[in-house]
Amino acid sequence: MRIQFSLLVVSSLLTAACNHPDTSVSPDALNDQRVPLSAASIDIVAEGGFAGLTVHHQVTHDNRAFLYTVRHFCSANCPVPFDSTSGTLAAASADSLFAVIAAQRPLELKDDYGSTHGAADFMDYTMRVTIGGTTKTIRGDDGSIPEPMRRILEAVHASISAASR
Repeated sequence: MRIQFSLLVVSSLLTAACNHPDTSVSPDALNDQRVPLSAASIDIVAEGGFAGLTVHHQVTHDNRAFLYTVRHFCSANCPVPFDSTSGTLAAASADSLFAVIAAQRPLELKDDYGSTHGAADFMDYTMRVTIGGTTKTIRGDDGSIPEPMRRILEAVHASISAASR
């Protein structure tokens, strides 16, 4: 079981590295879209999969703080995460990440993309993004989320992974 889980984690990291989104969007692009970055944040919780995990990614723009935790799914009295990291992104990295997020226009996405029928091992995502003073919560699973949400998930994961090295 540990070997399978380790392979899953390594596979996920390699996939994220290979599919690393273009985070070279300049902060000037945000100004063109008139999207303020102050008080912007992203909070993503992924639950499920064959290992029954809860994976949490959180980044706030203003203080550039990030948090990443992985634990087995639990409802009460959750044990400590078996993988976690936290810290601060560089200012340019935080600006770049939130430029990528804003470019995907998450506030225009539907609230719920539903579940894929027969997908017992998919991860279910709840993404809460705040941009320009507006907060939006979006839900879906590996098979139902739209490409813009997938790009946001990959950008957040890649930014935290890079900052954790």
